[in-house]
Amino acid sequence: MRIFFSHFTAVLLSLALLLTPSLAAAESMTSLTCAIVATNDVQLTPLDINQRDVVSVLDLVYEGLFSLDDNYQPQPELAYSYEFTNEGRMLKVVLRENVTFHNGQTLTADDVVATLDAMFELAGFDDDLNSDVDLADRGLYYSTFYSIRSWEAQDDRTLVFRLRRACYGSLYALTFPILPASEVYNVMPSGTGPYKYDGYEAGSAIWLTANTNWWQRTPQIRNIRASIYADAEKALTAFDLQNVDVVMTRSINASRYSGSLSAFSLTARTRQLEVLLVNRAYKLFKDENDGELVRRAISYAIDRSSLISSTYQSMATVAYTPIPAGTWLSNESTIRDIYDPLMAASLLDSAGWKMADDGKRYKNGEELEGLRLWVYDEPGSTMRTNAANKIEEQLEAVGIPVNVTTVSRDSVISALKNLNYSIALVPFNFDVCPDPGFTLASTGSCNYTRYRSDDMNNLITQLRSSVSASDYQNTMLLIQDQFEQDIPYLPLYWRAGALLSRSAFTDARDIRELELLRGVESWSH
Repeated sequence: MRIFFSHFTAVLLSLALLLTPSLAAAESMTSLTCAIVATNDVQLTPLDINQRDVVSVLDLVYEGLFSLDDNYQPQPELAYSYEFTNEGRMLKVVLRENVTFHNGQTLTADDVVATLDAMFELAGFDDDLNSDVDLADRGLYYSTFYSIRSWEAQDDRTLVFRLRRACYGSLYALTFPILPASEVYNVMPSGTGPYKYDGYEAGSAIWLTANTNWWQRTPQIRNIRASIYADAEKALTAFDLQNVDVVMTRSINASRYSGSLSAFSLTARTRQLEVLLVNRAYKLFKDENDGELVRRAISYAIDRSSLISSTYQSMATVAYTPIPAGTWLSNESTIRDIYDPLMAASLLDSAGWKMADDGKRYKNGEELEGLRLWVYDEPGSTMRTNAANKIEEQLEAVGIPVNVTTVSRDSVISALKNLNYSIALVPFNFDVCPDPGFTLASTGSCNYTRYRSDDMNNLITQLRSSVSASDYQNTMLLIQDQFEQDIPYLPLYWRAGALLSRSAFTDARDIRELELLRGVESWSH
């Protein structure tokens, strides 16, 4: 179950007007200390690493064939050029010349093949992508193989990929880190990135130093220390004490720095979308006409902005479709506030559920029975239950009784799979490729609402056979139009993190999880 994207922008110019002293400091910045939350036994094997902050640190060491720009569109990185052939079923990639690993070896196509071989072995896949390996142990990049079927080196600089889908989205799958063939199974192997590994002390820090032979330029920030803390509060305390320059965190306590004149607080995008699922097979929603009116009433009754401010301390951003706002794939016409409790009440009336003098709704003499809102919490947090309680209040305000039931994650998953629920508040975790088909297609692995639409199925098929960027984009815009029309489920908000910094160190506009230090190598002020 892929229960683990609202665009967040950082307007650095306006911040600069408030933080001129910090910017002055940044002009002479040659080293950077960041706080990361990690265990004492940090995994420094980039293909199967499983700690978010560490991934962001190692992202400076390694590069992929492609990287994602500020609009979240794939662009060639170690790839020099690419071409789809055989009606999009094959992808030919030519590597850049004269790129060397930190160990001095020249990057070749064999290194890419060896990296993919190691990833495939780690995931335990067979040719049909069956695996006996637990999902959590398949490595960070196992979803790569949902896009590519096979790979081979034609010569030192040329690779040919056979694709499972003739789709432009396959380029997203080629953002995994490329390792030298001689080091793919090593701890902290060499990379080609702007920084190279310079040491690690368990429970203390990871050290990086600038790669003076980087194929682009020599980074001005020459040394980076990633200081390790046991939890987010200790990392934030270190920031308060000025022991570190940068903190990356998902803690809602980071909201206290919003509007601060002594620090930058940049919103960091995640790929975790919180949604309200409405089971169309449940008796209240089953009728084609009245059931749809009730589903739409629920959507109008929920105040997303209030949920974000009260429950998540603004550490989330509003969502109306499964595509983040502000990215190259976003259909901006679908982004608008639809909170309207009066409309919600009117739709319930139209569905035959009239409000009586006792404050309850009835239809044909039958009282509107309470909905059980299923929810599970993340370890050590009650935020999702708190959000569910607010949703309960908002739905009851328009006459829909709700009972929040917090159970284990396994219990929620079982209820979803068996369609044994009425409504549920859960997260969807999207892969690097922004394809929402797993939640929308009739056969989608996470289509838990019994949503069925031939139009949507055709659009998902069309998306997955769109080879050009323009076709892929246009189809995604149509998917969002169809989503707005059908409301397969109710997107509420994208979870967000924060990047706190004492001084500007990046011009990157799109700050995102797993790449939170993105752009530090390009800082030249």
